[in-house]
Amino acid sequence: MANAITLSRLPLLLIAVVMLYQPSAGWRLAAAVLIVVIIALDGIDGIVARAWDEVSDLGSVLDIAVDRVVEQVLWIVYASLGLIPVWAPLIVVARGVMTDAVRAYVLGKGETAFGMMQSRWGQILVSNRPMRAIYGAAKTIAFVYLALLAAAHVAWPGTPQAQWLPVLDDIAWWLTLFVVGLTVVRGIPVFIEARRFFSRVSEVRS
Repeated sequence: MANAITLSRLPLLLIAVVMLYQPSAGWRLAAAVLIVVIIALDGIDGIVARAWDEVSDLGSVLDIAVDRVVEQVLWIVYASLGLIPVWAPLIVVARGVMTDAVRAYVLGKGETAFGMMQSRWGQILVSNRPMRAIYGAAKTIAFVYLALLAAAHVAWPGTPQAQWLPVLDDIAWWLTLFVVGLTVVRGIPVFIEARRFFSRVSEVRS
């Protein structure tokens, strides 16, 4: 059941993307609401997994994979719509591919993505629940804000509200910088913590 909820986020994401590309403020506002649902399902699948005793390595891998797809697709779409600079999705995609490659290797060694964090600061930045909540909230705010901004870009031109668009665009830039920066910072401990696994390989070969 939990994995089904996780995977259900993908078709919903496709619908949201189609909505965002519609030249209609109403459709884009609906996309903002759907994005909230997609993100909320990320928490619901974990609750269901624990309640139904469905916690598994497969579930963990699917959860991370779908999270990555949702995150990367939305950043790419927002850049495509001209709402954010192209460097944002480029950084997020590169960071995601690299950290997931490391985590896949570590998973093969019997460690989970969060379990591999042994240092105190690594646990605080990556596996600590408050930090994960802050990171999730920051992404949610950014994704919903950008969807609302997309609606404003359709509805406001030629109206008195158009004067606010440059200000809202600036807010979008700084919000993007903050979230992408946090994404990069949270990725650094993954590479540092993974060194011990690669060190073991080197020792065995030598």
